[in-house]
Amino acid sequence: MAIRGEEPSPSPDTPSDTRDRILDAAEALFAVHGLAGTAIRDIARAVGLTPASLYNHFAGKQAIYDAVLERGIRPLLDVMKELPTRDHTPGDMEEMISQVMALLSGHPHLPRLIQFEVITGGPYLGKLARDWFRPMLEQGIRELKRDGDDTWREDEYGLVMSAWLNMVFGHFAMAPMMGEIFEEDPLAPENLERQTRFLRKLARLMIAGRSVLGGNESPA
Repeated sequence: MAIRGEEPSPSPDTPSDTRDRILDAAEALFAVHGLAGTAIRDIARAVGLTPASLYNHFAGKQAIYDAVLERGIRPLLDVMKELPTRDHTPGDMEEMISQVMALLSGHPHLPRLIQFEVITGGPYLGKLARDWFRPMLEQGIRELKRDGDDTWREDEYGLVMSAWLNMVFGHFAMAPMMGEIFEEDPLAPENLERQTRFLRKLARLMIAGRSVLGGNESPA
């Protein structure tokens, strides 16, 4: 099963979008080969440039990698930073989920890029954790605590955020395997819409279930 956007395709160069096209191609290549396994010439070839002309836009491969992460993860972190301004109603949570899914839909290779670093223990893993995902998860944990209910124990807050991270990012990272299993493209627009509906529904059920779950479980 072919997965949407799996192979970057060259297209005619236009000054207005050359930088984004470089980042799109690099994101796809980094997701498959990692930072070390991707050469500048591979990225240049994918967008129809020479390696020399690519350096007119980026100082080097590391700069491209950093820009891919900045472009893809910064907006997600910004969504999390908006949480203190929200009321944590079901509608607010559903809107946030829709925003996150829409952002990742625009950069579908990003979760696989991150998965590659995790699986290979790549040299960038620590920086990813410290600079990007720790702030994101810590903000989520603060908001869980701000809710003030007893659904989750103190030592479960991190688990809740980890579970949501895996569900959201996992849809994209595991797309090639799920495509083979279900014989459909998980990244097709209709399937991304379905996944977004599922996550919104799950958020509603979790919020509605607080009165049932809260305080009923004894510590192990």
